Amino acid sequence: MNNTDRFPLSREGLSFRLMIRDFFAGIGLLLRGFGIVFRTPRLLLLGALPALLTGGLLLALVIGLAVFLPGVIDWATPFLDGWDPTYRELLRELIGVAAVVALIYFGLLLFAAVTLAVGAPFYESIARRVEDRLGGVSTEHDTSWWTDTMDNAKVVGTSALLSIPMFFIDLVPGIGEFAGPVIGVCVSAWLFGLELSVVPFSRRGLPLAARRHMLGRRRAMAFGFALPAYLLCLVPLLAVIVMPAATAGGTLLAHRLLEDQARAPS
Repeated sequence: MNNTDRFPLSREGLSFRLMIRDFFAGIGLLLRGFGIVFRTPRLLLLGALPALLTGGLLLALVIGLAVFLPGVIDWATPFLDGWDPTYRELLRELIGVAAVVALIYFGLLLFAAVTLAVGAPFYESIARRVEDRLGGVSTEHDTSWWTDTMDNAKVVGTSALLSIPMFFIDLVPGIGEFAGPVIGVCVSAWLFGLELSVVPFSRRGLPLAARRHMLGRRRAMAFGFALPAYLLCLVPLLAVIVMPAATAGGTLLAHRLLEDQARAPS
């Protein structure tokens, strides 16, 4: 008789073990995604283009803001003209630094979502090729371009809206420095996972609500996949490699959830 038989786990213990197992299974799906794209350089190149474009756009915005910001701040703060020059310039410099930091903050939070939106045709092609290797879809549903675009817009819009309160939570003394980034990353990672799994669900005619429901049933697995993928994508240069791998991994995740649902007793 082993220790497990002598001391059976409680329901909570079994649930925790299942969550841990699912979390590492999600990480394994991401690693399999890396394996797929590294073995197929064409997929790696195809998925790198949108990340390069979005990263270049973010860099251009930061440089443009740094160049034009002093004039904009001077125009927007005429009430400071009568202040002592030392305090006036100090406050305007602080405003400028805060604006640049805010742009970088929001840019990093939205980087993955915007990259997926910009590169939707590229990532859809990767996802379709990966799923076709897994057996494809017996009866494919034709979803309109408008429906898929609106679903993606909802996810990107949610990510953008939620980034605003996350930024202000960061400013709360004491807890904001820790709670804000943690909550922001978890929320963004969850939305990231929703976007990365779109193609297999869409090909079967399942809407965004069904996607959320299925990922929610195996939340630990979804987070195990999406959280490290999202964190890696916060490094723009690394995102060039991560995005195609995450797309492949998201397809594997969706396929795994769909298979589990098909095997579940009705």
